[in-house]
Amino acid sequence: MPPDLEKDVKTAVLDAAERLLADYGVNGVSLRRILVEAGANSAALHYHFKSREGLVEAILVRHGQQINFRRREVLAAMEGQARPPDVDQIVDALVDPMVEFLRDEGESGRRFLRFLARLQSDRSVVHHALQEQHFPDVRERMTRYLNQACPHLPMPELKQRSTMMIDAMLQSLANADFMSEQWGGERHEALLTEFVGTLKAFLAGGLAAPARMTSTI
Repeated sequence: MPPDLEKDVKTAVLDAAERLLADYGVNGVSLRRILVEAGANSAALHYHFKSREGLVEAILVRHGQQINFRRREVLAAMEGQARPPDVDQIVDALVDPMVEFLRDEGESGRRFLRFLARLQSDRSVVHHALQEQHFPDVRERMTRYLNQACPHLPMPELKQRSTMMIDAMLQSLANADFMSEQWGGERHEALLTEFVGTLKAFLAGGLAAPARMTSTI
């Protein structure tokens, strides 16, 4: 197969899978439907991805590496600060790389965001394993900085809030009204900027809130 055609088939399968898995979840759509949507055959799937899990991994890595590379840069800059980062800076480190990606990639970025949001909400075992395989340092750094910024929170509660923070970010962005149509243009940019400011304030407030009262009954 010529290299250009091979690349086109691979990209078509990735794009189709990203759209369908975002709508139906990792186990909610057949590989056959993905291939039909992509105009490809099972041989192409096996050649490029080996399995359903390999296909999910390829989608996650295709854009996730770009986002997390930028996130690593932001977190690394925090290492050189005289004081540990505060909650607002940590929220910025989580949200800003995703927003930059949306601005750079347009419709492709919106599609990947919806895919990520679905994986996160499904609590997919595959998703968790791939995060640990490809991006373990990002999660570890975020947890460490949050522990420093919120010493009033016991670790189990801090981890729960971290998960809620990621859930809220992905679901809020993926399901915002202005993200339901083709993304791009000045109007979307203005709506996104306003929305992100509100989202960050919400996330920071939830993270920094006092520890919950534990019942003694």
